[in-house]
Formats: sequence, structure tokens, C-alpha cells
Amino acid sequence: MRPLPFLFIVFCMVPVAAAWSQLDNRAFEDRLVVEPADSGKLFAGVNAMGFLKNNEYSKTIIPGYTLFGVQVQPYLSYQISRNVRLDAGAYFQKDFGNEDVSTATPVFSLKWRKNAYAIIFGNIEGSLNHRLIEPLYDFERVLNNRLESGIQFQLNREDFFVDAWLDWQYMQHLKDSRQEQFVAGLSVQKRIARIGSGSLHLPVQVVSRHQGGQLDMAGLPIQTLVNTAVGLEYIKPFEGFIRKMRVNGFYVYDKDITKTRQAYLDGDGWYFNGTVTSRFGLDVMVSYWQAREFMSFQGGRIYPAVSPLNPETIQPAPRLLILRFLYNYNVSEDLSVAIRYEPFLDLAAQSFQYSYGVYVNYRARYFLAKRKH
Repeated sequence: MRPLPFLFIVFCMVPVAAAWSQLDNRAFEDRLVVEPADSGKLFAGVNAMGFLKNNEYSKTIIPGYTLFGVQVQPYLSYQISRNVRLDAGAYFQKDFGNEDVSTATPVFSLKWRKNAYAIIFGNIEGSLNHRLIEPLYDFERVLNNRLESGIQFQLNREDFFVDAWLDWQYMQHLKDSRQEQFVAGLSVQKRIARIGSGSLHLPVQVVSRHQGGQLDMAGLPIQTLVNTAVGLEYIKPFEGFIRKMRVNGFYVYDKDITKTRQAYLDGDGWYFNGTVTSRFGLDVMVSYWQAREFMSFQGGRIYPAVSPLNPETIQPAPRLLILRFLYNYNVSEDLSVAIRYEPFLDLAAQSFQYSYGVYVNYRARYFLAKRKH
């Protein structure tokens, strides 16, 4: 990996223009709210999103492509007691330009919550709810692969966020042609100090994918991959036009523990971010990424050393300078619109790239009945 003086220059400049430990993806989070006052109540709800993301990429690690479609999830929700909520419904996705429905599957969630602690079984609060940085988790997975199923533990306090989960992605059967596959993850952010009106946080993120099993006929070796990120983040609120500033830096590391089927067995990188949040819903974010032979299995497609779309396209030492404009507007309590423009310089390939997207989210829940005592 190249020496870091240039990185520190960029990082020191960032507060002037400056970050979330990840993109501000709160508009895309799906939380199963458990309120004691809802005990014994039955609700009907719907989560829906229309999306358009156009990647105008060329002369970089991946070619350009467009994601365009709609997701709809109708459900029934019954709060069994003060602390337990049960949800059941279905998830549908239609990608425009595809004659068939891309996804149609039942969904089921059972959530227990007490104070700041929660456990979820079934369809967990996955995808962008984990709050992982983009080199470890691709934003686009919320557009094409957002459902996760398994079990999850959460601790959500003002000073301490913990998300630990197991996402079972493929169940193996006797004489199967595919391997069993699951992903385990841990996302932690702990406030470690107050500095004036600001605060210093320690984020730690680990995701691991395992492929194996004993029932298949694939004949492939067991594989276990691990991606890790450790960093520091400073958050400072303001009054006036600028409402918040965040700056952070991460050291990112990957390891193929079983030493199989990858171009590189390990690699690492540095990821620095800065964001200013305005009172009008506009965030401006600057990011710098520099890596050496870094590989990820769920990370953003512009970050790894090997293209996820074409394994013959290799860039061992990627360097990216990214500028993002993120605008969020709440039309109503249930309806929001997010608009994003994300240009970047691929410094290794010496090329300019950009993408843009529009996302309309609608989430509503309607009271139907209450259990009689």
C-alpha cells in the first residue's frame, strides 16, 4: 500500500467541507417498533419503495448499469404483549424491463424488546439497518437483495449501538448442487468521550461469510471469508444552517481464512469520510478510499481489487476520491424522497465516474382491532 501522507492531508481538509461512519441511510431503515401501549393491538401495514439508480461508469473496475424498479411489502402486525411483536406478510419486487416479478416471498418476524435490548427471529432488521460502511456492505443491496433471514440481537442506546446477526442465505439439501451459505456480522459503535459539545465514538464492524456443508455434490472446498473495519468518529452538532458535522477514519482488513478460491488471500485499506448536514436536508460528503488487494463479499462494487462482475478485471491498489450530495425530503410522516448524486475520481485508473439516484419510500401502519380482555 502507498504511504499515507496524502490520506492525512485529505482527512484534515474534510472537516472544512465534512461524515457519517456510513452514508446517512436512515430513510432506508426498516425498524419493527415495539411499544408497550400497542399490547393486544392488530395492525395492517405496507412498506414500499420506488427506486432508480443509474451508474454511468466506464474505464473503471466495473461497467455502468441501471437499477430501476419497485418493492412492496404488505403485512399484518400483532403485538402479543408489551414486549413482543409478531409480523407476517409478503415481499414483492418488480424490476422494470423484466417481464417477471423479480422476487415474491413470504416474510415473518418475531421481535422481543425490553428497554434498549431486542431479539428478532425470522426476517431480521437487515440490509442498511446494520449501519456498515460501504466497503463492507453495498448500498445497492437494499435495491436488489435486501431481505435477510435468521436471528439478531440489538442494543440501541444513545451512547452504545450493538447489532449482532446471523443471516442464513442458503439451506443445503441432500445431494445439493450448491453449498450451504450464511453470513454472520457484528456492528458496534460506542461513545468513548465527550469533547466540548461534540463526542468521540469507536466503531467496530465485522462480517463473515461461510460456505460449506456435507450434503452437497458440488465438490468445492469449505470457504470462510472475513471483512473487518475499526475506526474513530467525531460528531459535533451546530446551530444555524449547518446542523451537524461528522469526521471519521477506518482501517479495513479482509482475510480468506480457508485460503481458497480468491485472487488474494488477504488485503487492507483506509477509508476516510467527512459530512456536513444542513438544516434543509442536504448532506455533502467527501470520502477517500485507498486499498491493497482488498476483497469483499457484500461490499460496494467500486471498492475491491477484483471486479465483482468480471473476475478478470483486477486493480490491486484502488484509490478513489468520492464526493456525494445526499438530499432527503419528508413529504409527510409516511412518505419521503431521497435524491443522490455521487461523482468520484478513480485515481488509479485516472478516470471520472458518477452515479445518481432517486428513491421514494412509503411506510405506513393502520390500526385494525384490539384484543378484548
